[in-house]
Amino acid sequence: MRVLWSSNSPFVASGYGSQTAIACQRLKAMGHDMAIFAFYGLAGSKVDWGNIPIYPNNPGDWGIKHATMFYADWNADIFLTLVDEWVLKGLDQNIKHVPWIPIDHDPIPDMVVNTLKESLGLVKPIAMSKFGQEQLKKVGIESYYIPHTINTELFKPDAEARKFAREKYQWQDKFVIGTVATNHTERKNWSAGMKAVSIFKKMHPGEIIYYMHTNPMDERGIDLMKLRKVLDIEDITKFPSQAEVTIGIPQETMARMYTVLDVFLLPTKGEGFGIPLIESMAAGTPCITTNCTAQAEIVGDSGWLIKDLVPEWTLQSSWQFNCHPEEIVELLEKAYQAKKDGSIAEKQKASREKAMEYDEEKVYAELWPPVLADIEKRIKAPKNMEGVQAWRLSFIPPTCLPRRVLDIGAGVTTPYKKFLEGLGEYVAIDLKEADGVQKMDAHDLKFEDGEFGFAWCSEMLEHVSDPVKVLSEMKRVAKHGVCLFSTPQNSYFRLDPSHKVVNIPYITLNTGDGLLTW
Repeated sequence: MRVLWSSNSPFVASGYGSQTAIACQRLKAMGHDMAIFAFYGLAGSKVDWGNIPIYPNNPGDWGIKHATMFYADWNADIFLTLVDEWVLKGLDQNIKHVPWIPIDHDPIPDMVVNTLKESLGLVKPIAMSKFGQEQLKKVGIESYYIPHTINTELFKPDAEARKFAREKYQWQDKFVIGTVATNHTERKNWSAGMKAVSIFKKMHPGEIIYYMHTNPMDERGIDLMKLRKVLDIEDITKFPSQAEVTIGIPQETMARMYTVLDVFLLPTKGEGFGIPLIESMAAGTPCITTNCTAQAEIVGDSGWLIKDLVPEWTLQSSWQFNCHPEEIVELLEKAYQAKKDGSIAEKQKASREKAMEYDEEKVYAELWPPVLADIEKRIKAPKNMEGVQAWRLSFIPPTCLPRRVLDIGAGVTTPYKKFLEGLGEYVAIDLKEADGVQKMDAHDLKFEDGEFGFAWCSEMLEHVSDPVKVLSEMKRVAKHGVCLFSTPQNSYFRLDPSHKVVNIPYITLNTGDGLLTW
């Protein structure tokens, strides 16, 4: 397939940037033609990243404005996005869209659900966590599951690197805590983590080091420099060189950093995945994190989970979860004592083993190929666009005689059933059999003349071989009826390769939709 991938530039030192770099190279090696639309991290003009072109995003939005132009320029089969789905509301519906999405609230926010369900160009979403897949399932959205990945040959335990670094910084006898996270909003919960470290420092004076891999002065976040001063932990807290962070710290350096830590702390309020967790675990460093959203499944029993959580209502009108610094302190103490008595080795081993579930080689060999094959099958197959278009409901009468209604081409989900069954006995037919749906060809309806008071047919006529015959049958079995169908003037007509031009000896609306009533 020809894939236009949309996310952070592969040059950006972020989770999305690193996953873009991995995925695009891997998918290219599988034989797919890849191009990247970098909605963040590249402005100006198109550049070549090896054998993969990268389109820029000058407007500064999430790529919506220029998506159609670059999708057409690349002659893409699919638009595969790695970003929150709700920011893509308004994306061109003619684009075949495959979102690889994070779900970091519980339950899944309505704005995410609505964006997915309103997208006529949606092929099928990919959930990056099993938690996310389950959340999508609860709202009736089928999805694939593909997690983010880690290079477990790069991120791995390294006793020699650990010894060298700890001697260099004179941390041989220190208990080293680390956090790797953005400082954009309070979602990563820096304040709770730093409060806990402040308390923990007093319990073990002179023994604690806290390394915070972030920008402490990011204008999108909180002032961590001031916070650490207020909490009296300036003497034990370390930040990376901000010049190096801006330029980009090599993955090799990050891998060695994780091996220096005794425990990784991420009291986040919600994660779509949590890449630093698996980076730390792959290096053999156990994690302390909140028992919610995706991070609970990622860490499991390999680390320590913060369980006494306080739901917080967010701007996305759903829940994320705060925690108490006192519980973080309790878990830090457990990790500290485990190091002292040597039992932390069990957690280190378990962490490494759990991280292997997200091994890059494993995921790209086992999970991506069948998903891409199914996506390719779906975009070439007739598109099932079952769903309700609200404006069409005005054509349903308040009553009919006889009080029986026939839904022709009802679909396996019978979306119009609840609007039609008030007319009387509801009968649904389709070429696909399902619960409450009779399998029947509309060209040859197995009903008596005038058996129904009303017949309904929405977006089915453009799929049949003989529209005149189908209409004749509808009029035969129903005293009154409505038939609506898409025409070539409809902007979505070409989304479905099974659409046929409807030629009938009747006058219909001169718009993108055909309409017949009797």
